[in-house]
Amino acid sequence: MRYSEGDRLEPGEYRHLRAAAGWSDPGLADAELERVLAASWNVTARTRSGELVGMGRLHDDGLYASIWDMIVLPSHRRRGVGGAIFGRLLERCRRRSIVALVATAQGAPMYRAAGFTEESRGSTALFRRAD
Repeated sequence: MRYSEGDRLEPGEYRHLRAAAGWSDPGLADAELERVLAASWNVTARTRSGELVGMGRLHDDGLYASIWDMIVLPSHRRRGVGGAIFGRLLERCRRRSIVALVATAQGAPMYRAAGFTEESRGSTALFRRAD
């Protein structure tokens, strides 16, 4: 497995990874999705042939950071790929005041083991999704 920090993601491979994980399509045209993917710092896991098997995206303004799209192909789960990606993302934002993420039920145990909780010093995370 080859891990790359700051890797560029193509819209097609990103869509493929989301679909394989059972996630919905982001609903953006390729040009817009390319801009979105370029705006984040990405860590990827690829096979020797270059196939994308896992990724995570980081948004970081220097004070706060948020982790998005931690996805590993089902065929490569339980092999340490997600943990390796997550570790690289955390290292990149280790000095931020707050690091936030949204967890799936599958990923929540790994995030909790790294110290993530639903509340922080009396603050609770709140979400609103577009219809």
